[in-house]
Amino acid sequence: MKRIVLLSSLLLILGMAFGKNSYAQSPLDGFDPNANSEILAIAVQPDGKILVGGYFTTICGATRNYVARLNPDGSLDTSFDPIADYFLTSIVLQPDGKILIGGGFTNIGGNSRNRIARLNADGGIDSTFDPNANAAIWSIAVQTDGKILIGGDFTTIGVTARNHIARLNSDGSLDTAFEPNVDSNVYSIVLLPDGKILIGGNFSMINGITRNRIAKLNILNSGDTIPIITPVNT
Repeated sequence: MKRIVLLSSLLLILGMAFGKNSYAQSPLDGFDPNANSEILAIAVQPDGKILVGGYFTTICGATRNYVARLNPDGSLDTSFDPIADYFLTSIVLQPDGKILIGGGFTNIGGNSRNRIARLNADGGIDSTFDPNANAAIWSIAVQTDGKILIGGDFTTIGVTARNHIARLNSDGSLDTAFEPNVDSNVYSIVLLPDGKILIGGNFSMINGITRNRIAKLNILNSGDTIPIITPVNT
């Protein structure tokens, strides 16, 4: 009888131990779009749909060139297919539902668009927006006034010199009042609550002032005069 009791107790302890492991929560759920190459940008719409961009050319088993939209469960939104000709690095949603995209592409859906474009909510091109950067855009941020900050490898926007960072008006035209002179690539732009702008990248100089790879730009007033550089810890 003692052996039976001991054996039962041992089995109970082992069952509790293995049961605990068997019911441990997995870090993954059933979400598995399965892209065939890198994803560099993700944005979630208010309706829960997920915009993705990168180097991939298939996702969810279907052809999607560098940009796609997923349903919340990870299945492909088949109604959305802009067809970029090269990689995407940035996707930003505007408050009006339009979609800003940046990267290394030069064509979207048969339309010439050099490294930056704006899509309508259905994935069609916004024909009114064409800033025309001469090299890759790596980061996009939208200000509360609708102006658009962009950073990347570029040295011109349209026909105007802009070294690695620029600001666009909401219609895509260049904001000529904004001209920090950065000596190398800008990969990241973040807007702070006080209106200042954090930038990161491969640079070491801005407006002739040493700033190694991270800096903060001041906005002097609501008239958007040229920013000045401040130490990043202020």
